[in-house]
Amino acid sequence: MALERMVFYESLKAIFLHIDNHEKAFLSRYNLSIPRFYALLHIHNHPGISYMDLTDLMLCTKSNTTRVVQGMQKDGLVLRKMDPADRRSFQLSLSQSGNALFQKVYPEYVALVDSLMSLFSDEELERYALASNHIENTLAPDNLASRKSALRVENPQPVSSLIN
Repeated sequence: MALERMVFYESLKAIFLHIDNHEKAFLSRYNLSIPRFYALLHIHNHPGISYMDLTDLMLCTKSNTTRVVQGMQKDGLVLRKMDPADRRSFQLSLSQSGNALFQKVYPEYVALVDSLMSLFSDEELERYALASNHIENTLAPDNLASRKSALRVENPQPVSSLIN
């Protein structure tokens, strides 16, 4: 059973890496990293978003979000202004050049995703959507905290012993 779990886990990782490689290759044409693209996307979709909310949407640490946004500010893609309701917080929005870049990249990104997903039938996509939603909901941090004891390995074995 442990081997089946490891094989399944490795399959999920491989899927992620394949998608990641497609996105990296596409975004490199615009000198964008994956974190910068998703920051661009989320700031476009949520003008005035705070660092904390952006961090939550990007599923990363606040320090990583700050680093990405500061680089985008330096490149003239993002504007930052103090939140009038909370002077300790900042609101983020796209600059004109940030918005122009988003308007250029996003339609092509949607076409890339559509091209990749067109390799699967509607039935396959529907089955995968059900399974992936279950996996995502199960592995989400809130659920993991409540399942800590279920994740504890009683008799850990080296991975090499599981493969033989």
